Amino acid sequence: MVAMRRQPPKRKAKQPRRKPPKPEANRQTERVSTGIPGLDALIEGGFVRNSTVLVRGDTGTAKTLFCIQYLYEGALAGEPGVFISFAESREAIYEHGRKFGWDLDALARKGLFEVIRYDPHEVVKIMQEGGGLIRDTIESKAAKRLAIDSLSAYELFFENKYKSNQSVLSLFELLKKWNVTAMVTSEMPVSLTNETRDRLGFLTEGILNLYHLRSHAERLRALEILKMRDTNHNEGLYHFTIEKTGLRVRGRLSGFGRE
Repeated sequence: MVAMRRQPPKRKAKQPRRKPPKPEANRQTERVSTGIPGLDALIEGGFVRNSTVLVRGDTGTAKTLFCIQYLYEGALAGEPGVFISFAESREAIYEHGRKFGWDLDALARKGLFEVIRYDPHEVVKIMQEGGGLIRDTIESKAAKRLAIDSLSAYELFFENKYKSNQSVLSLFELLKKWNVTAMVTSEMPVSLTNETRDRLGFLTEGILNLYHLRSHAERLRALEILKMRDTNHNEGLYHFTIEKTGLRVRGRLSGFGRE
């Protein structure tokens, strides 16, 4: 009887090498809607998730309203928000909302909206306690959005410029740790003809300039997207209005300053 020769085991075919995953920078950037009709279309769908955007302008340019509407619309979409005020009271913020039919109190009862008001003697505690009440509120509400109104008022609470600068830098470091998409305001005049530079612009991923322009016998509100990191944003000056339901960005303006 002839012995059967054993066949050698078949070698497995070589598997093709898998391509390494694409770098994070090449993946689609997650966006957060501003909640302001007409604005998202100018910035590729909204702010970059977990970025900080500076809204600056003179008195009466609707900076506070920008913040409230941003948080309100976010809360309606299920993203809890926290409003930090260094000037106006909680009731004043709620009253601003009522004028546009925004029931901020109802959202607060659902845990979707919170106002934290700081008095001058309490401000120093923010840094001493690593964020203190702000940090605790963000964590307890699982907040995704934050608004600070305003950094100009915040800086006034310190006895000298050095301490003010150090505290602002520390505050921005905390914002990055908290994983919130933040909007912060600065009370400062901005010019169409001369570039306005300040250190806050270097600390933020985006800058929106708000103007209250005079055109013949009337005034027009205008917005300019000066900077928006990782975003192919529209340039130029855009007209925005304050309507019964809130802010709305209209068409592009011409005949002013850089246009």
